[in-house]
Amino acid sequence: MADAIAETHEPLPLDHWFVALDSRELRRGRPLGIRRFGLDLVLWRDEAGAPRCVGDRCPHRGAALSAGKVRAGAIECPFHGFQFDGDGACVVMPCHGEDPPSHVRARAFAVAEAHGFVWIWWGERRERYPQVPWFDELDSRYEYAGFAIDTDIHWTRNVENQLDWAHLPFVHRTTIGARFPRKLEIGSRVVGDLLETWPVHEVRPDGAIGFKISFMFPNLWMMPVGAPRQRSVIAFAPIDHERSRLYVRTYTRSFPLKGLARAASWMTGFANRVILGQDLRVVETQPRGATVGVKDERLVQVDLPIAQFRKELRRRARRGEPARDVEAAS
Repeated sequence: MADAIAETHEPLPLDHWFVALDSRELRRGRPLGIRRFGLDLVLWRDEAGAPRCVGDRCPHRGAALSAGKVRAGAIECPFHGFQFDGDGACVVMPCHGEDPPSHVRARAFAVAEAHGFVWIWWGERRERYPQVPWFDELDSRYEYAGFAIDTDIHWTRNVENQLDWAHLPFVHRTTIGARFPRKLEIGSRVVGDLLETWPVHEVRPDGAIGFKISFMFPNLWMMPVGAPRQRSVIAFAPIDHERSRLYVRTYTRSFPLKGLARAASWMTGFANRVILGQDLRVVETQPRGATVGVKDERLVQVDLPIAQFRKELRRRARRGEPARDVEAAS
């Protein structure tokens, strides 16, 4: 894995689970080639239906494994029929016969599936992995609907846009921005894996915060939206140094009438498409690369959560974060 980290030159937090794709994109019996972290990867489901991931280049002669087939839970290269399991080991080598040589291995990545997402571990492989990050309040009472969109901007730019309060009354003046004054003082804090930010005027006399945005490292964002029982969630999947894919979902707490929550999520999701379109018209005019280490921006008080995000990202990219061990992921 160290070679993959060195190859990307990306400011990615080490030893973290990243949302890579929506579970519905990965179908049984069909390999799926994607680009994430600046790397070409192939994913497929094994015989038990669990997601697997290796680099999308056969270690033999470099053909794309995603152009091959899934056979008996392994990925088969279309060039010479070599088959690789989810750990990267070559389990079938037609030209060699039994017991393929062990040096022919694909680069394997640990994968998990939870909350309707497929997650890839960015860090060294280990016996036991931490749980995938998630917002505790989004439990089984919530139903969701959503969409995905590819953007021509680095994932850190997209995250920072969603932590930016000052743009709301300007970029979104015809949609969600009307409730926010132009002059703002912002509060923000990082506790563990969670960054929370809020306008100071939303703090009530008892100290409770009326409206806040939450960001869960490394790439999950959440905000209350519409009715009190709804939340918007965005997962920012890094494609490469200038592109990212956004998975945008609306979660609605269940109603007594079955299916109503999903319908409400779908309708709010339509509005989210409009709002995100307003964002991208501006954000895609910014420099496309990573924001970590930029030297030509002058942040002010309202940018406090952005400054905290950059500081925390640099820290996590340098040395990873210790995490509580749980049952090993496949």
